[in-house]
Parts: sequence; C-alpha cells; structure tokens
Amino acid sequence: MRHFLALLLAVQSFHLAAVSYPSPPQEPTVAQPLSEPAEKVSGRKKSQKAESVPLTAVRLRIHLGDKSVLLAEAQIPATYSFTHKKGQLQYNQTIRAEDIRELAIENYRARKITGGKDGDIYEFEPSTVRIELKDGQVFKLAYLFKDMRKLKARNADGAFAVFAFFADTYKPRTGWSERPSLGTAYPPDDVRQNFTRPAHPAAYTRLEYFEPIDKTGAENPRETGAAPK
Repeated sequence: MRHFLALLLAVQSFHLAAVSYPSPPQEPTVAQPLSEPAEKVSGRKKSQKAESVPLTAVRLRIHLGDKSVLLAEAQIPATYSFTHKKGQLQYNQTIRAEDIRELAIENYRARKITGGKDGDIYEFEPSTVRIELKDGQVFKLAYLFKDMRKLKARNADGAFAVFAFFADTYKPRTGWSERPSLGTAYPPDDVRQNFTRPAHPAAYTRLEYFEPIDKTGAENPRETGAAPK
C-alpha cells in the first residue's frame, strides 16, 4: 500500500506513477444534505449554516474493496436528510442511522486529475449509493453523504479511517496501477459519469448493521477484528 501513503505528494507533484487516495477532492456538484442555499437579505447575500446533527455511536460491518470485513464501532450522524424521487413527485426524507440496514456504493464518478508521461491520474467518487432500511425501504442517491466519505472507526486493533473515494493511474500499455487485474480495460476515453469499477482494496464499498451501541451493551473484543467476507 505504498501508494496509499504517498497520496499528498502525488497530487502536488503529479509525477508519481500511481496513487491510492487523492487529497480531499472537490465535493460533488450535487447539493449536499443538511445545507442551506445563500439567501438575499436586505440586498446582500447571507449564507445560512447547516444545522448541526448530533452524533450516535454504532457498530458496523465495514466491507472493503479487497473483500475483507471489519467489525468496528464509529461515531456517525444520528440522522441523514436528502431528497428522492418516486413517480412524478420529489420527496424530502430524513432517516435515522440506526434504521439503516445497508449502505452500498454501486457506481463511481470518474474525474481526471492530471496527465503526463507516467500516466493519467483519475479520482473516483461514489455516484450511485443504495440505502436499504431495516423495514425494507430502499433509496438510491446520486452522491454519498459528505459525513460518510471518510469514516473514522475503532476496533480491537485500534483507531483507523477508511474512505469511500480513491484514485488510480491509467497507462495505455499496462492499464490501471492499483488494480492491475483490470488490465487495459476502461481506457480513459471510455470513462463515464457512472463508472462500474472495482473499488480500491482499502476503500470501503458497503456498510452494514448500524446497531446503536447503547442498545447492545458491552462488545466482545474478539468480535471487532478483521474477518473474511
């Protein structure tokens, strides 16, 4: 995972052969939840700050791109607000974190960061996110909640962070650097807005469980390590 640690230098110099994570990329152009647009007040624009959402402690099953699963606990927003369309109507919806059964990233949005003799660097942001609630309701969003792009968690091995976005370098002759098994598939000219591509091995692709810790009591430390899928 040498490229994972070399990310910052890769974005600044643009000369590394491959990188695993970009510096925090530009946020998706879609509106983020819990944010208010600027309003004109007395002829001047005034930005309203997003309302603060309290955090809740939950236990999660974190699925990574290399097919491994981490059982851990994390502090995440207690609620999430978003809009979705059903039929001809658009709805405003707010869900509780503890009501989520699964959050899965299905597709990515590719964006070229830079190019050069060592290859073209692309970043990949979640572009299709599927949320299934414990009561069976399913929602599909065109972005991932801002607070979930980087997830800080802890298990028996210690504290760690996982990301839902990643970057990779494409070379015409050898293909992608971080996922060489893809070969020369998906050349840059074919990179689409909704790009189905295996995730980086260290990026998370799915979250399950969302069980409030205060309802489950003390955890068994043996249950918080890494386990195969």
